[in-house]
Amino acid sequence: MNVKQFIMAYRAEHSSIKALLSDEYESLRPVLRINVEIITHDSQNTHVRIEFNTPVASRGKRGWLNLKTWESPATEIKYETLNKHVGEKTEGSEDAVKGFTTQFRTEFLTIEYTGVGIVGGCPAENDNDGCFYLDGDKVTFIESETIDAFKEYCDCEFKWEKAIMPAMEIPVEKILGAYQVEFNRPGK
Repeated sequence: MNVKQFIMAYRAEHSSIKALLSDEYESLRPVLRINVEIITHDSQNTHVRIEFNTPVASRGKRGWLNLKTWESPATEIKYETLNKHVGEKTEGSEDAVKGFTTQFRTEFLTIEYTGVGIVGGCPAENDNDGCFYLDGDKVTFIESETIDAFKEYCDCEFKWEKAIMPAMEIPVEKILGAYQVEFNRPGK
């Protein structure tokens, strides 16, 4: 299946993040992350998934604790490609220019990723064993997937339209980074 993935991490007050976690999770950094994926199984079957998570250590592993997942069609997630900044010069680069903006909207979140024409990696990849997913008392750990495609850094803007969980109420201190990447994920 084809995956277009959009990642954004932001700094938030660390003690507030720690207060969200049970004793079995150690918060690694004052960071919250929004991960959006457009997943295409075939030309007639596409859905969008949003994950909201924070970096933790638990059970001898370091990774992301998934605080909440929303997935279409159960959650209405609209997205569109916009021509807001195409061709604008990327600040800090002599020749890079911005590309299209991908905007995602739900009743609780609006987020936009604009490619800036510069590619690289993600520093968290080297300190990430995978993701912890909670379902009541059950914890599932999914190992990180290898993504060999280059990540294009993005400008990112977002707004929590409505706080529907405590983590959304923690004030944003600073967007730390964002990127987009497209790759093929083996089917399950």
